[in-house]
Amino acid sequence: MSTYQWPYQNEIGQEEEVSCDVLVLGGGLAGCYAAIAAARKGKKVVVVEKGATERSGAAGSGFDHWESACTNPCSRVTAKEIAEAYVEEQDYYSNGIAHYIECREGYDRLLDMEAFGGKIRDTEDEFRGAEFRDDETGLMFAYDYKNRFTLRVWGSTFKPALYKELKKLGVRIYDRTEATALLTKQVNGKPRGIGALGMNVRTGKFMIFRAKATILTMSRPARIWLFNPDLVGLCEFRPTQSIGSGHAMGYRAGIEFTMMEKSVKGEFSAAGRSFPPYGTGNNHNT
Repeated sequence: MSTYQWPYQNEIGQEEEVSCDVLVLGGGLAGCYAAIAAARKGKKVVVVEKGATERSGAAGSGFDHWESACTNPCSRVTAKEIAEAYVEEQDYYSNGIAHYIECREGYDRLLDMEAFGGKIRDTEDEFRGAEFRDDETGLMFAYDYKNRFTLRVWGSTFKPALYKELKKLGVRIYDRTEATALLTKQVNGKPRGIGALGMNVRTGKFMIFRAKATILTMSRPARIWLFNPDLVGLCEFRPTQSIGSGHAMGYRAGIEFTMMEKSVKGEFSAAGRSFPPYGTGNNHNT
């Protein structure tokens, strides 16, 4: 008979209530940046993450480039030009304002990341003289070496750097805690968010988070529909945790969704072996 035991205490039936100014549901790249921005403004911030924030989310294992850094000192295109190109490529089923903000602020967020301890440039001169490197700044570029608006980065350094900054700012992080429902109350005849419910996935403790504002950064559904019973509609281009639970919570709470008709032709994997997440929208616009 096995002697192994579950290493976490049983807290099923127990409750814990937490209050804050800003509640961030999802501790991925977007959630961490949102929490840091709120904490910098002096807000009392809580992050709820079903995994471990230091390495969770689509960016948890790292990535090799950062798109839309149009304001970097080597770029030859403007934020407006790239945002318009995105919208045109997507047959105008896109949120142009969000794309413009992304393009205008993308490089600023990389500079923030560098200040947090993430690596965004070739500081060791490993690639000095390469076609894709600017030897004056140490910045390196991907895809378009002429216009230079997509930067090569050391993405595996990003989540640990964000986690360290969260701790430095005093953000309370509830790891291994799955948000399950949004809390709402009627204000002037309309539902207003006042927090969320959740559960510690290791101990079973029931969590009640009350907040003045709730930010939902739980990615989008990307891997949960069936092409037919034998061929699962698996999108290899997105991580397995992109299950759409945040969208489901919002739908049940009565949140209005926009741009759900967006074209998803860009969601295929590079090898063309998988199917796009039809009808589920996109994290650039929802």
